Amino acid sequence: MLAIELSIPILVLALLLVCSFAVGFIFRSSQIRSCKKKILELEKEMLNNHAEILELQKERASLIRHMKESKIPVIPMNSKDDNDKRQVK
Repeated sequence: MLAIELSIPILVLALLLVCSFAVGFIFRSSQIRSCKKKILELEKEMLNNHAEILELQKERASLIRHMKESKIPVIPMNSKDDNDKRQVK
């Protein structure tokens, strides 16, 4: 009637199952490999960024230390008259 009789030998079915498993395994392993490669690349970029930040902090600390040790007199931006006017208000 409407049912179509289809006979597939067990060996062919097993072969199709093994082939589909192999294709799926290869596809998924390539996805995992590409994800790991991206993760390693991002980790390397983060390490470089952190190293750059640490270098800038070291440079800043050195500049601050140099400014504290220097004997150059610093003239304040506000004069005493400006400070007095601000306090009166």
